[in-house]
Amino acid sequence: MHPSDYPTAWEHPPTRRAWGEQTTVSVLAFIGWLLSPLFLLYVLIVFLSPGFAFLFAIPMGYGTYRAKIQPAQIIANIRIRRILRAYPWRLDDIPYSFPHGPEETPTELCLTIPHPTQPGETILMYQHLRSLPSWWTRRMGPRAKPELKAQLKPIWFVGDPRFFGVIAVTKPGRTPKISAPRRMHLIIQVGETKQTAPIDVNSWQASPEELAHARQAIGWRGPRD
Repeated sequence: MHPSDYPTAWEHPPTRRAWGEQTTVSVLAFIGWLLSPLFLLYVLIVFLSPGFAFLFAIPMGYGTYRAKIQPAQIIANIRIRRILRAYPWRLDDIPYSFPHGPEETPTELCLTIPHPTQPGETILMYQHLRSLPSWWTRRMGPRAKPELKAQLKPIWFVGDPRFFGVIAVTKPGRTPKISAPRRMHLIIQVGETKQTAPIDVNSWQASPEELAHARQAIGWRGPRD
C-alpha cells in the first residue's frame, strides 16, 4: 500500500521503523553529549597535565551545551509519534517560499499545504528558518542548489496544517512500493504556543470534532472553547 493509503501514518510499518530509528539516534546522541565532557575531563586528569586544560575547555563546553538542548529533540519525537498515530500521510510537491521585502534577508519559510477539509483551499504554515534543522535549511534555503532541492520531492506531511504537522522526505534508494520517511520534523502553526500547540483558539473555523481530535493528538489539556 502507498503510505497515504493507511488510516494513520503510524499504521505504515516503514514509518514506525523510521520513527524508532530517529528516536534511538536522539537518545544515543543525548547520552553521548552528556558523557563527552566527563570523558574529556577523565583524559585530561589521567593522561595529561593541567597545562592542556585550555585545549579541552571549548569541546567540553560544547558537549555540555548539546546535552542541554538534546532533550528538546527527544520531546519533539514524542509529539511526532502522537501526530503519526492520529493523522494519515500526504505526499505532495508542497510549494514553499520566503516572505520578505526586496532588500531583506528572509527569516521565515512559508509552506502552502492543502486544506484538510476544504478541497481546493490551501493553508499557509510559517516556520522560522533558524528553527529548522541544518539538513532542511541547506535544501530549503533561498540559495539552495538545485540538486539539493530535488531531494525534497515529494515532501511528506502529516497533521492538520491549521494547528501543527510533521514534514519528512523519502529515504534515498526507496521504490514507491516500500517508501519510508526520514528527517521527520515537527512544525507548529503561527498563532499557537511554540512548544505545546495548545489550540486554545479556533481561528481556523475548525469543527468541534476537529479541534478535539487535534487536542488529543498533541496531548493538550488546556482550556476549551
